[in-house]
Amino acid sequence: MRKLPYLAVVLMLAGLLPFILFTCGIVFYDSAVPVPRLLMGLVLYGALSLSFFGAVHWGWALEAERVILTVDAERVDRLRLLLGVLPLLAGWLAAFVAVVSSPLSGVVILAVAFALVALCERTAWRRGWLPPGYMGVRWIVTAVTECCLLTVLLMRGL
Repeated sequence: MRKLPYLAVVLMLAGLLPFILFTCGIVFYDSAVPVPRLLMGLVLYGALSLSFFGAVHWGWALEAERVILTVDAERVDRLRLLLGVLPLLAGWLAAFVAVVSSPLSGVVILAVAFALVALCERTAWRRGWLPPGYMGVRWIVTAVTECCLLTVLLMRGL
């Protein structure tokens, strides 16, 4: 299996900037007027990020030429496709709940979903289904994302 490209690491880490900026805006802005809009921006970006992490698994499942041949290749591909869709559905649920109920409810769903997706990816990584270096960067992304989401919940919601 190929190593994780350097550019992928840089882009994954750069993807944290909107989480950090939204969190700073929500926590440090004095007025309550723009906070709901910032919360919606945070939820929508979180939903997009979740779907992106799911797409990683679709890419591996639809890979034209198998790098690793296993006896259970079809089962692995089915699991990868499932892992590719579930984050998308969780992101959609968070965005939908944020629109029809409250943005903070969407933030709660995102906080749970990011943690669960990371745990599922850890299992996939342990089975050799992800490239070397992926989970190291993924844990950093998950930790910063979770810190941002939990900070918003502590400062604005609970």
